[in-house]
Amino acid sequence: MDYIQIIELVAAALGVLYLVLEVKASMWLWRVGVLLPLFYIYISWQSKVYGNIIVNLYYLITSIWGWWLWARQGKTTEDEGAIRSFVRQQRKNRELTLAALLGGVVALSSALLPLFAYLTDSPYPLLDSIATCCGFVGMWLLAKKFLENWYCWIVSNALYCTLYFLQGFYITAAFFVVYTVLAVVGLIRWSKQAVL
Repeated sequence: MDYIQIIELVAAALGVLYLVLEVKASMWLWRVGVLLPLFYIYISWQSKVYGNIIVNLYYLITSIWGWWLWARQGKTTEDEGAIRSFVRQQRKNRELTLAALLGGVVALSSALLPLFAYLTDSPYPLLDSIATCCGFVGMWLLAKKFLENWYCWIVSNALYCTLYFLQGFYITAAFFVVYTVLAVVGLIRWSKQAVL
């Protein structure tokens, strides 16, 4: 086993721990979330999945922000600690809100696509840009404790599984399958707990 495979295994184990903590809505997810992106930045550089470098830098920053937000729970008059549905909170404009979320992913992906296609040697710039944007939106929704974060993670993880498999990083690809399954479990569990 070479060093990159060891790094992949450590990152994958941390990723599974992170997702288990996320499914449980545990504050500890943010502590792991500060460490985990550092591993995936290195793996992504080695595998030329450049969008995941960008998204992991974002995850690092958002993990610090999420840690701060979740630490404030109970210290404000708002019900910030509850799992909520972003779309359902917009009672009058649910369809518009959902369309705006999807449109945001499409717009961000469209903006990143030329960068990945022409400024990097990414072999799959379209998949890379969509997975990256789903990760951006998913992390923001997670930090705000919105149920819809899981839909973004299901798509993002499935795309990253494909990207890493195509690049020959089979350990990382296998763990992205696990991440995708855990994202489905998280969606089911959070759906039962959400304040609707």
